[in-house]
Amino acid sequence: MLLSEFLASDYKEQHFVVVLGHPVSHSRSPAIHNAAMSYHNLNVRYYALDCPEREQHLIPELFALHNFRGANVTIPLKKKITSFLDDSDESARDIGAVNTVVPDLQTGQLFGYNTDAYGFMVPLRENFNIRTATILGTGGASRAICYALLKHGVEKLYLVSRKQKKQVLEFDRPTQLHRITYNDLGYAIMHSELIVNCTPVGMHPETEHSPIPDSLMPLLAGKYCYDIIYNPPETTLLQKAKANKALTIDGLDMFIHQAARSFEMWFGKPMPIDLARNVLLDMIKKSRS
Repeated sequence: MLLSEFLASDYKEQHFVVVLGHPVSHSRSPAIHNAAMSYHNLNVRYYALDCPEREQHLIPELFALHNFRGANVTIPLKKKITSFLDDSDESARDIGAVNTVVPDLQTGQLFGYNTDAYGFMVPLRENFNIRTATILGTGGASRAICYALLKHGVEKLYLVSRKQKKQVLEFDRPTQLHRITYNDLGYAIMHSELIVNCTPVGMHPETEHSPIPDSLMPLLAGKYCYDIIYNPPETTLLQKAKANKALTIDGLDMFIHQAARSFEMWFGKPMPIDLARNVLLDMIKKSRS
């Protein structure tokens, strides 16, 4: 529903959390958060609110509601939302994007965080020993992932885009972050231990595509190939990478753990990870049937 419709409804009379963006009808966040709230017997509901530009002026009204308990933020509001907050943590400031808003219920102040970097690192944390990585795509998720990898000791990042545009990154380290085009993708893969797809190529419903051409697939042997897409759980890229003896990681864990971090910030309780995964997989299965 639209943000304005929510504000005019009775839904706001109960404690609530929302995801704000445009569009948000495709969001899987309400399903996993509502399942987690039911698991903990919390009297809170999670809603997906569509917030096109003409409704952005209503965001302060939403945040000021007595029953507001928090928000997730997605495209195109991850930067814009900071203008409605009192402060943001270091990671959100450095990444330049907020995806989680946490209200202080005592003072009414609003704080911004970015949980994408945290969620991305969860599948990699055990035995993490990567020094060079290649990142495909330069969107908001890419910024968070670059930040996370540099924080965890990666010495060199190849940031791949279709055009060699200058992307402003607050945490930029020229000796470590190298911007290249797809013309140099083979070289980057050859010299990397981790390759991450942050593009939408291969996402449902156009699942037959891969951002890495078949001719370069043999270069993935023995390397980590991480696709942050979670629908489908195993993309064409991951299927082909696995066939070429790569170590593959799908986007389910990143999505679930960034959500779990938000949930813990709001309620001080852990998200039931296995339950969230089963709910998400069931939704994906139904959407493809």
